[in-house]
Amino acid sequence: MILSTLNSNIYNRSISQFDDPSITNAYNTSPINFFKIMYNFLNISIPLFLMPKIIQVKLLDKTNPVGFIELFNGDGIHNNFVLSTIPTLDAFFCYQVGGAIVTGTYDSITNSVTLSSIPPIGTDNINIEWYDTGKFNLTLSDREENILSLLLVQCWAFKEQNFLLDIRRLLSDSDFHLGSEANSIRAKENWYTSIRENAMQEMKNYSWNVYTDVLNQKYGLT
Repeated sequence: MILSTLNSNIYNRSISQFDDPSITNAYNTSPINFFKIMYNFLNISIPLFLMPKIIQVKLLDKTNPVGFIELFNGDGIHNNFVLSTIPTLDAFFCYQVGGAIVTGTYDSITNSVTLSSIPPIGTDNINIEWYDTGKFNLTLSDREENILSLLLVQCWAFKEQNFLLDIRRLLSDSDFHLGSEANSIRAKENWYTSIRENAMQEMKNYSWNVYTDVLNQKYGLT
């Protein structure tokens, strides 16, 4: 049986690579929103995984994310809500009452969610969201997951670097040299370069290992 690799595996690996505390906070506060944003960068990163070429066979065989939001009203009595859709086995959940995130539990047997407290009567914006991050249908190794997570962060860092460079172009020379923006831009540039070089080196090393493994198997070397 071939085990799939969840996109969330890649996202979970990438979080430690970010140098922005706000990213970690967003991940901890609202994982689903974080996953949705990072899915765009994951798609951009896939074509960048160039070595070894066989990896593209794995990366292009994938299942897209799916999710649903259901809305309920509070009657001041009940805190259990039956869903009309059936979440996937790998779904993540987010519960909001009046725009605030609350805790709750999902029961797959009854296909219902029980919130930690009873919403007040008249509450008309109880949101229950489930989201499946999608997956690669073929098993990715730990090394492949790690390289892909580096490439994802590289794509995000490239966007951030361009944003800060736009700020730099708007500043006068004196503003740039004297302001704190200069240090931030330089730090982002260095970080982006480091991430890109690290990802490239990991791909080269991995590609070489795959190549030598093939030779060893072909010629019976040890």
